[in-house]
Amino acid sequence: MPEGNSHILIIIAVVLVSLPATLIALCCLLAPFLRGPEDTFVLSVSRLINTIYCRTWHQLKMIGANDCIPESGPFILVANHTSGADPMLVGYLTKRWIHYLMAREYYETFGLHWYFNAMGAIPVNRDGNDLRATRTTLRLLKEGKGIGLFPQGGIRTPEELEEADATKMGAAMFALWSGAPLIPVYIKGAPAFDSIVLGVICPSRSRLYVGDPITFEGTGKKPSREEIEAASDKIIEGIRLLKEKAEAPKA
Repeated sequence: MPEGNSHILIIIAVVLVSLPATLIALCCLLAPFLRGPEDTFVLSVSRLINTIYCRTWHQLKMIGANDCIPESGPFILVANHTSGADPMLVGYLTKRWIHYLMAREYYETFGLHWYFNAMGAIPVNRDGNDLRATRTTLRLLKEGKGIGLFPQGGIRTPEELEEADATKMGAAMFALWSGAPLIPVYIKGAPAFDSIVLGVICPSRSRLYVGDPITFEGTGKKPSREEIEAASDKIIEGIRLLKEKAEAPKA
């Protein structure tokens, strides 16, 4: 290889390494000044990077109730799930700490487990029978924390939101048990891939349609199956109404 070409390759490599390193260093310096009320240092840095990511890479905009998330006390965020980028997009809604429920196999991903743990994620077994995850979620709600989950259970197409069995019942159970306000969100335009990695790295023009909080009277005990099914129907209907709003022709 000619000496001139090797010098060019070295310069390109240095730039490719130094730019991300500089960005991360700058975020570490600025993040403490933009810290949310419940943030750790890692969370504040992650929040700043996520804000840049959502605003520039996904050109994210919010439509709906910007003040729907309480400044204190428990809350539950629920949204449709079409992309690996969805948790980052939903996280843009608030400076409150959102503890996401996520599949245990993703939580235990080599090299990322420490990050998910630092972010307060709650690992859940896919079979839906996970008493530890249930107890952890209810404890966090009792402590006044925020929970985020995708009631469809996994990445789905927008059309699957209309199916009769479109939602699992975890969100309804937590809302009924705790009495925490539940905020429905519809995500439109996120990169729709089965691959989580592709969903994260591909740019988009995404929109978040945010609905009014749905409240249930907290009982402090496990609700009946009939109550959970009725609440699940109400929750998924809230997301469907936002979908209709997102797809309505512009006047």
